[in-house]
Amino acid sequence: MPGLYRSLVTLIDRAGLRRTPQLRRNMKRAIDWLRDPLDHGRVMPFGGVDVLMPTSWATSGFIGYEPEAMTEFAAWLRTHPDAIVADIGCSVAVYSLLALTASPRTNVLAFDSDRISLKTSLDFCRFGDLTRIQFVHGYLLDRHESGRTLAQAAAATATALTAADIPVGIEHIRYLGLDKPPPESTIPRHSFDGLYLPAIPPGRPLMLKIDVEGAELIVLRGSAETLRTRRPVLLLSVHPQFLPNFQQTADDVAAFLRQHRYQWRVLSTDHEEHWWCEPSAA
Repeated sequence: MPGLYRSLVTLIDRAGLRRTPQLRRNMKRAIDWLRDPLDHGRVMPFGGVDVLMPTSWATSGFIGYEPEAMTEFAAWLRTHPDAIVADIGCSVAVYSLLALTASPRTNVLAFDSDRISLKTSLDFCRFGDLTRIQFVHGYLLDRHESGRTLAQAAAATATALTAADIPVGIEHIRYLGLDKPPPESTIPRHSFDGLYLPAIPPGRPLMLKIDVEGAELIVLRGSAETLRTRRPVLLLSVHPQFLPNFQQTADDVAAFLRQHRYQWRVLSTDHEEHWWCEPSAA
């Protein structure tokens, strides 16, 4: 079927219809239905874990997705099956679904400033246990401007995602960085400490996966008390090309981690650097 899809796309392009994205989308939906008419989903491996996802998502684009970071993430989950994972900047929630799949006892918080990404994440994760994941809409800053509790923020997000005007699909998602004007004025502004620190159950392992397109130090500063008292592991995407948009550098991120007694290693580098950060013993 994937070969058939590519052949049809080639025919469309040769017919001069390259500029018809809606036709391509409709054709892909038809091919996806032929591949999986009963909507059983399809398994894709991530980090050594077989993850069940909607067939429409199981494309070659996910093959080899961030392999070093995924492998380290999955290995940590196997040794911490009762963990809480905060997927900050979840986009379509690939890491969230991996966490839900790796252990039946893992709980996930998925954060994003884009409501479209969060609604798309609901579709992407629908074969996982959705009772173990909470979605939170908003920016994570170094100040808790919303004043909301986690329960309030999650409830407001759930209500917002029922709006009929929010599309679903990877072609619709937006990367709403703090360095760009927001497309809407209703994006809540939280901090991780203010939102979640009071709700973290004592004794449970905690992982913060942070991918926020250059605002990583802002998120970390808003998580400082969590880092000090709960000592989570961090899977941190560092963006040297975007940090200057916030008058920051990768050295500033490193200095913050040293100040909070963290050690780290770079797992890999692609369009970003993937840092694995653990609290140091000293």
